[in-house]
Amino acid sequence: MAPLISSNNAYQKEIIFLIILYFSLVVSFFLGENSTGGAIIDYSNQQPISKKFSENFLSTLLSYDNYKTRHSPVFIILLSFFEKINLSDGLIRFIHLHICFLLPIFFYKCLTIKFKSYDKRIFLLLSALIFLSPTFRSLAIWPDSRLFGLMLFTLSIFYFLKFNDNKNFSFAIYTVITLASSAYISPNFSVFSVFFMIKFIYHYGFFSKRILTLVLINLILSIPAFYYIFVLDINFLLKSAAIGIQSNQNLILNNFFNNILIAFSIILFYLIPFIYLEIIKLDKILNVKNLLISIFIFLVCLFNFDYNYLYSGGGIFFKISNFVFNNNYLFYLVSFFAILIICSLVSKNYFNVLLLLLIFLNNPQYTMYHKYFDPFLLIAFFTIFSLNLDLRKISVIKNYVFIFIYFLSFLIINNLKLFILG
Repeated sequence: MAPLISSNNAYQKEIIFLIILYFSLVVSFFLGENSTGGAIIDYSNQQPISKKFSENFLSTLLSYDNYKTRHSPVFIILLSFFEKINLSDGLIRFIHLHICFLLPIFFYKCLTIKFKSYDKRIFLLLSALIFLSPTFRSLAIWPDSRLFGLMLFTLSIFYFLKFNDNKNFSFAIYTVITLASSAYISPNFSVFSVFFMIKFIYHYGFFSKRILTLVLINLILSIPAFYYIFVLDINFLLKSAAIGIQSNQNLILNNFFNNILIAFSIILFYLIPFIYLEIIKLDKILNVKNLLISIFIFLVCLFNFDYNYLYSGGGIFFKISNFVFNNNYLFYLVSFFAILIICSLVSKNYFNVLLLLLIFLNNPQYTMYHKYFDPFLLIAFFTIFSLNLDLRKISVIKNYVFIFIYFLSFLIINNLKLFILG
C-alpha cells in the first residue's frame, strides 16, 4: 500500500490555494460581502450597544436586556475596547477579519491530531472549505459573536482530542475552560459540556477526584453567568431576533419538532458530497430497525411541524420547497431521507447519538437559520463524531473539485439571491 504521509515539500499547491482563498476574503471585505443576508443588519444593530459600553460600561451592562438582542454582551464588550481607543469601524472590522483566520487553523490542528496517519494535504483541503462558508465570510467581515464562539468551541475540541491522544488531565481542564469561554460569547455551545463531561467520566469514573475537579471548575466558571441572568435578572436570551415575531412571544423550545426536522435537512446538506463520494461510508440504511426509527421520528415531527415561512430561516431545502412549490412537500421528502441516512450513521455509537441530540438542543429557539450550522457541522462531523471515513478520497483531484464546486455553488447562490432580491 502507498504511504499515507507525504513530504512537507508536497504542500506548495495547497498553500497557494489557501492564499488565494485568503485574498478572496480580503477583496470581499472591501466589497462588503454579506452572504448570509443579515450580517450587516446584525452588526449595525450591535454597534450602538458597543459604543454605549465604551462610554458607560456599568450602566450598559446592567441594562443590557433593554436592547433588542439575544447575543451575549461579552463579544460586544470586546469590540467596545476598540471603540474606547477610537479605532475606526473599518479598522476594527479588518482586525476582526484576521483574528477569524484562527478558525480554519484550529480545524486543521484538530484534524492532524485525530487522523495522524493521513497526508496533511487532506487536512489543508478540508480546512480550505471553511473559506467557502457564507457564515464564515459574512461574520468575519461583519463581526458577530457566533463566529468567535465557534472558534473557541473548535479550540475546546482541539484540547479534547489532545486529551484523547495522551490522557493528560491538563488537556481536560483546557477543554472545560475553552468551552466555557465559547459559551460566554455564544451561549448555544454550552450544551456540548454534557458530551465532554460524559467522556471524561467514562475515562476517570463518576466519583474520581479529577471529575470533581472538573465539575468545580465548571461551577466556578458559570457563577458570573448565573448571577448576571438569574440574580440580576438580565435575561437577554429570550429577545426576539426574527422577522414577524413579537417581543413578548415565547421563543425557546416553542416547537422542538420543527427544530429536529429542519436540523436533519441541513445536516444532510453538508453530508451529501462526502456520502456521494463515499468519503463518509454508510452501512445499510434500509434495515428494519433503522426504517422503523426513522419513520417514527419523521411522523412525530411531521404531525407537529408548524414552522412559519414568513419568519424567515428554515434551511436551504425548506426555502427551496416553499419558493419553488409554495408548500413543504419537497422539504418533507428530503427530511425523511435525511433522517433515514443520519440515523444509520449515528445509531451504532451512543456518543454519536448524544452529539446529534445536542445539535438539536444547540438552537432551542423557534427560528432556525442555516448560519447556525455553517461551518459548525463540517467541523463537528470530522472531529468529534465517530464515523466510518476514507479521507484519502479527498486528495483525489476530481473528488475535491466536486466538493469545492458543491460548497462554492452554495456561496454563489446565497450572494445571487441577495443581488436579485436587492
